[in-house]
Amino acid sequence: MARLAQLTAAALLSTSANAYTLVRNYAGDNFTNGFDFRTAADYPGSGDPTNGFVNYVSKSAATSAGLVKVVNGQVYLGADSTKTVSTSAQGRDSIRLESKESFTNGLLIADIAHMPGNSCGVWPAFWTYNFDEDPYGEIDIIEGIMHQSNNVVSLHTCGTCSFNLGGTDPRDDCNLGGESGGCSDDVATNYDGCGNTTPGPSFGDSFNNAGGGVYATLIDSTAVKIWQFSRTQIPADITSGNPNPSGWSAPFVTFTSGSSCNVAKYFKKQTIIINTDFCGSNIDQDTWNSDRTCKAAAKDCKTYVAQNPSAFASAYWLFNSIKLYQ
Repeated sequence: MARLAQLTAAALLSTSANAYTLVRNYAGDNFTNGFDFRTAADYPGSGDPTNGFVNYVSKSAATSAGLVKVVNGQVYLGADSTKTVSTSAQGRDSIRLESKESFTNGLLIADIAHMPGNSCGVWPAFWTYNFDEDPYGEIDIIEGIMHQSNNVVSLHTCGTCSFNLGGTDPRDDCNLGGESGGCSDDVATNYDGCGNTTPGPSFGDSFNNAGGGVYATLIDSTAVKIWQFSRTQIPADITSGNPNPSGWSAPFVTFTSGSSCNVAKYFKKQTIIINTDFCGSNIDQDTWNSDRTCKAAAKDCKTYVAQNPSAFASAYWLFNSIKLYQ
């Protein structure tokens, strides 16, 4: 019986270690085939759903301008850093990619060699979103502005959803507010959402100077869990293509499903989004003025972004891969 128990335990361990199968691999020359490139024309009136000073361009235009390319097997997604533009223009050329396929449950692992560096006016994000909004559910895996050194993770819902979170700068309430009005911008009251701040070198220059790393996001009916590993701390099973989260260190944030939030209800049919925005609703005039470096450089965000193209030479993503396991 003891021998049988040992064999059974070993079999269970083996099954757990190999529980995830690779179902999508965005990498190399095939990376962009899995994404739609959104352009300013997709957002009539503003050209950007978050009112940025940005001109999202098509895949062909981005390729011609060198904003999208494969360099030594790594996928470069950048923004224009050569042209001055008028403040009355749509904005600086950049990219916004949305995955052609969504997912409800799975382990999403992004291996990132470089994310947009710190600069006045820059607002990059790597996130997921349910475009059906049945109901509204959004996971901001990587997001920050200007000179942040730490990533801010946020979840957003339209409806009651809260967690008892720990970690750095915890925010417990995910509900945007204004449910009767669809949580639209004119009625929402809680734009920050729920989440916390990623420890260590997790955003912008600090992340890049450490050699980049991995963000892993696990979504299932019980929880949303997010890990961040610096380049030297990436688990061997991720590198080998056999991820086993049960053997990793604890995630830096866990959103556990329960009576205060039904994770399966809100976080389903998630589309992967990668974009680099400028200015917009996350960098209003007060935010601009609060950054001494930026305030001294220009009167407002739009003026700076329009007149200082070289400041955005490091405003690019460099992906080794994005993999979805289920």
